[in-house]
Parts: sequence; structure tokens; C-alpha cells
Amino acid sequence: MRVVLIFPPRASATYMPLGIASLAPYMEQTVPNTSVQILDLNIETWLMLACEDPEGQVLLDFLHGRTGNFKDKGQTLFHKVIWDRLRKKMEYLHTQALNYAGALETDPIIESMMQAQARHILMSDPEWVGYSVLFPEQVAFAAALARAIKKICRPNAQPGATRHCRVVMGGAMMSAMSVRGFLNACPYIDGIVCGEGEFAAAALCRGSDWVAIPGLIHRMNGVIVSNHKTQTLSLKSLPAPDFSRLPTDLYFNPVPVVPVLFSRGCSWRKCRFCAHNFSFSGYRRKPVQVFVDEIEQYRTTMKARHFYSADEYILPDDMDAIASEIIRRGLDDINYHVLGKPTHDHSPDRMSLWASAGCRWIAWGIESGSQRLLDLINKGTQVTDIERTMEISFNAGISNLAMMIFGLPTSTEQDLQQTLNVMDRIYPFVDAISASVFVLFKGTHFAKNAKKYNLHILEEKELMSAGGMPVFSNRLKFQEVGQNGALRTPQGTLELAAWIRHRKWLGNPPLLEKLPSEHYLIHLSKTRQPA
Repeated sequence: MRVVLIFPPRASATYMPLGIASLAPYMEQTVPNTSVQILDLNIETWLMLACEDPEGQVLLDFLHGRTGNFKDKGQTLFHKVIWDRLRKKMEYLHTQALNYAGALETDPIIESMMQAQARHILMSDPEWVGYSVLFPEQVAFAAALARAIKKICRPNAQPGATRHCRVVMGGAMMSAMSVRGFLNACPYIDGIVCGEGEFAAAALCRGSDWVAIPGLIHRMNGVIVSNHKTQTLSLKSLPAPDFSRLPTDLYFNPVPVVPVLFSRGCSWRKCRFCAHNFSFSGYRRKPVQVFVDEIEQYRTTMKARHFYSADEYILPDDMDAIASEIIRRGLDDINYHVLGKPTHDHSPDRMSLWASAGCRWIAWGIESGSQRLLDLINKGTQVTDIERTMEISFNAGISNLAMMIFGLPTSTEQDLQQTLNVMDRIYPFVDAISASVFVLFKGTHFAKNAKKYNLHILEEKELMSAGGMPVFSNRLKFQEVGQNGALRTPQGTLELAAWIRHRKWLGNPPLLEKLPSEHYLIHLSKTRQPA
């Protein structure tokens, strides 16, 4: 079986796609005589835009470490101007991809781009093509590429072109949108896999009847049907992701930054606003030895020293075991990032252990400084522990990114003021702050109990349309019900504006706040010392 796995635009130009790098070796190991090619069309598109820009080569030379000082703030901001120009061009291509997917009038540039990428995909004559779609911004490009492939693979296709290539979509985004609506609007997509994709991919490689492929939603006799859900896959025997199939030297990083995954899902899984777990079949983790084996392998084969955790959250006890194993093996020259939950069990000794093993920064899910709201969203944290953890982490030499959510359900002016007060107190111990507005997702506790929290759901948010048919995400538009019963704009916008004003009072945002995650990690490499 010949297969091509695609990572479509648009994602960060710094990100090495973990999904297709993980799936390819599993498919070849599980189903003999399967040949898998992986293509990162996202980075190819970024490189195309850079090559078309008069200063694009200047940017690439800097980002690839050939010129300049990558950690210099002034040089970074200078090159960011060029990169921002490329981002605007990518946004324009995204708009055109939306039109192309819907068979609307488009700029000739997108027609040429889609046809070129489709022919690139079909060069190896695959029997099916799989797309890994993680982000909403990738949906339009994935649909446009699928349409371009089907235009080539029609019965009167040119000699040598495959005529039986099926197109299958997968990835986390498929669990965050209406897949039936997607299939209805895009007849050139043959099937969509919801949830984890290993078992479905293996079944496709075996040539199984489509009605037997777990997790697949597809057409049968003109009707869209959903197959039985996939099983829960053990992570113990999974082969390590194979990044050697990707152009690792072309990403917008001066050194390799490798995404790694210790666990799937979240061990807490109780936050009432979170929709991240919908694409996972429960919480599981790899053996620590196996996980560190992967890190050591990439350190040897790719000369990688920087690792970006893609986990939802790694338990402190597991972090201890990972850090101890890294130190035991003498891998003391690595740098890594994780997501964290600021709980009472982050002691100075524990944080010092993590720092000694290469932990350079932690993105902490703080969300709010109001204990009432933390209890309401079932975060499982205490304000006092949040403040203490930030100071302990900082003193251990670890950089802290505080992730905040404004406009949580039932939030009041008092809650906002409590949050601002907490931010004032932890500000000396954080290097960056991420602020977002509360988003209501279909299927979450808050969506299921909207009336209880005075939320009036209006409709689902439209992602795109094709053939006059809308495709909706699981993100819900809503209004809040005020004390007088009247509908009002959600508090999130107002609270975020208040935070932005307060943020300026605290000081100018540091450079780290403006960097992609991979660059954040590189800038901190071996630079911070314990306080």
C-alpha cells in the first residue's frame, strides 16, 4: 500500500509536525509492505513566500543561524518585520484557499499553488492520502488541496496519474468541528477519522472495507455513516516518531527543536471549559525509560538539544522520574519545555531537580486569580499555591509563562480585580503572559449547562463554506444574561481590554512574549541561573 501523509498550511513555520512523524513508522511497522511518504506542505509554503519576498533570504539566513546573533533582541525585532510581512501573505493565501475549496473565483496564484502541491503529493502514485489537521487555520488549505487532488484524479486524468486515490482527513481539529457538515460541503473528501488515528490508518493500509475502519466517518450509498469508535491504544510499544523524513534543517529555527510526547490526554480531565481531550481515548503515558530513549535518540541522530513537550500536562511525579532519568544518563546539555499546573506539590527541591535536568520554561495554566472562579471551572488549584509556585520556579532558574483566561462564566468586577492583584504579585516571577478570552465549546460542561451559568447560546461558529454549504466548528457564539435578564456582550472582551491597560502599567511586554514557543526555548537555553 502506497500512502502519503500531509501536514497542510497554515501552522507556525517553527513547528515540526509530530502527528505525521508518529503515524508513518507505526503504519509501516504494523502493516507489512506499506510505504509511507510524509510531506510538510506548511513549511514548503512558508519557504515559497520567503523566496518571493525581496528580503526573504535575509530572514532565512538569520532564522537558520547563518547570520547575526539569534538571541539579540534588536536583531530579532528587525527580522520580525520581514516575517510579519510573510504572515500577511499567508493570510491572503488562506482567504484564497477558502474560495478555491468552495469553487469560487480565486487569484491565479492559489490555483497554481494547489495544482503544484497536488502533483507533488501524487508523484508517488499513492492509493490514499491522509491529512493531519491540528488547527482551524489548516481546514481551508486541507479542503483546497483535496479538491485539487480530485481534479487531477478524475477518469480523464493525464496518463500516469493515479485514478483511485482516496482522501482522508484526521487530526485534532476533526474532533473540534462538524465533520458531517465538512463531508457534505466537500464531496472531494472521502472520509474523516475522528479521535486517535493509528488503528484507522492501519486498517486503511490493509485495504479493509471502509465500514470496518474504526473512527471513520464516510459516505455509503450516498449517506454519511459513522463507524464504531476506535479502541484505546497503548503507548508502550509505539515506535518513536521519525523526523528524518522531514526537512528538519528548513524550519524557521537556528537549531532543531523537536516536539516530544510522553502522554496522551490529561490526567486531570476535569476543567469545565476544556475541549482538548475530545480527540483522545483517555489518559495514558509512555514508560519513562522509553520516553527518555526517544530524547536520547534525537540527541544522537539529529544533534537535537531542544525539546518541546506536546503533552496536555505531565504529572509532577512523572516529571521527577523523567528528570532523574535524564540526569542519570548524563543528558545534561538538553533544554526542554512543558505545560504545568501550579499546585501545592511544587517544592523547591522538585523544581531544582527539573531545572538541573534541562527544564528551561513552563507554561502554567493559571487561568484566573479569583479563587471563586478557579473553583467554578474546577481547575483544582489554589491562588496561594499559584503565587508560591511561580516564585519557587523562578528561584530554581525556570522561566514562567502565565496563561490567563478572561471573561470566565459569571465573572464580576471583583473577580477581575482579584486577578489583576494576583498578576501584580507574581509579575516579578514571570517572563511572559498569555491572555485569552473565554471560549465556549460544544460538549463542555459549560455548554451543556449554559442556562445555569447565564449563557445564552446563539449558534456555532462558521469555519468555511463550500458549494453554498456552511461548515461549523464546535466553538459556540453566545451572549451573557445580565441581572435584569437582558442579553449582553460577553465579559471577556471588556476584561481583556482592562488587562491590556493594566499590562501597560506593569511594564512593556518582554521579547519572550512576542516569540513562538520554539524560539522562546532557544532564547532561554542555558542562560538563566537559579536566583
